[in-house]
Amino acid sequence: MTTDHTDRDRVDFWFDPLCGWTWLAYQWLRQVETVREVSVRLRPTGLALMRARTGQVDVNARYHELAQGPARVIAAAHAQRGEEILAPLYDAIGARLHGPGGLLEGVFGRARDLSPEERRLVQLELLEKAEGALAAALAEVGLEPGLSEEIRSTRWDDFLAASHASIPLDGRRIDLIGVPVVSVNGGNGWFGPVLSAIPAGERAGRLWDGVRLVAGEELAGELKVVGDRTVPQPRLVF
Repeated sequence: MTTDHTDRDRVDFWFDPLCGWTWLAYQWLRQVETVREVSVRLRPTGLALMRARTGQVDVNARYHELAQGPARVIAAAHAQRGEEILAPLYDAIGARLHGPGGLLEGVFGRARDLSPEERRLVQLELLEKAEGALAAALAEVGLEPGLSEEIRSTRWDDFLAASHASIPLDGRRIDLIGVPVVSVNGGNGWFGPVLSAIPAGERAGRLWDGVRLVAGEELAGELKVVGDRTVPQPRLVF
């Protein structure tokens, strides 16, 4: 990631490695760093864990259990190597889960018109294979592949919950915030942007200019498109 300087915008980015839309938003921010004075700090969280802690029960218990795993592996790696491991490890995991040919590529589109129960079965079939992808990603960044076994360890859950709770709310109350979440220069956390592909080059910069403007407007409370969420596609769009 780029080196932080006083004239750069500091962007805190909360992510769950299992979310395909979050992966696209992260890749967009990587593009933004090449065309704007921005420095991104990754902040891990786990949506399945947070849903469990707020009493939200998934329709498929096995899926819910496995969905907590990738974030736990991220937390375990952070404990071993600190923040500097987060960007390369997220790159490696995200490419294997959401990138071209990745384990979960296209699954959101294939499952979107199914019932909740059928959708989870499709996603579960793929998620059962995630431990191998995590092990390969760990090896790529110089960590022990066996660290992927931490997908079953609850000892990281308090760390992930604390990281999620650190999202700035400026006095607002909310039960659960999804991801991606961005905070600009310590300001209130904003959910999104939810993207269908990865804006690149100056297109990425223009989108950042708009996000930064909205995030800095104290009167702004929410901005959301009307209609279904787009299907994530891991491709650059200039």
